[in-house]
Amino acid sequence: MPALQRVFYFYEMKEDLLHFIWKYKKYPVNGLETTSNEPVYIKSAGTHNHLSGPDFFNAQIELNGQLWAGNVEIHVKSSDWYAHNHQEDRNYDNVILHVVWEDDIGVYRKDGGQIPTLSLKNYIPVQVLENYQKLFNLKNHRFINCENDFDKVDGFIRNNWLDRLF
Repeated sequence: MPALQRVFYFYEMKEDLLHFIWKYKKYPVNGLETTSNEPVYIKSAGTHNHLSGPDFFNAQIELNGQLWAGNVEIHVKSSDWYAHNHQEDRNYDNVILHVVWEDDIGVYRKDGGQIPTLSLKNYIPVQVLENYQKLFNLKNHRFINCENDFDKVDGFIRNNWLDRLF
């Protein structure tokens, strides 16, 4: 079983993490394919939108050798497109790529055009998911994330650091 699948079984994906992964390109830049096996290259992730409307504005992607500029919408599951009623909202008609963790259904705009979907599930390095889980898992909540590594720091360096804190 690939390590990614091992992590996935005990990890619940969050849309906020997908936003982070997309914004900071925590996926391989080469070799991406849409769910319909079309090669896709992300030239620009776009500008993160924290208001209503698509999640990222003015993204640039190359799909099958054709450059596209427009918006990107991100969901955990592709069916969330319909759960959020985006198919009825003209604000989503210029979405050029639907980025999801899990592709469970094809998505279409209000005008009936199908939107290319990129499922990140098999592209995200295990270390990204494990780091996120360590930081946000409340069961293992620590005072600071590196507290278990304190004993690995040379005493002289640690004491100098503590002195500078005061």
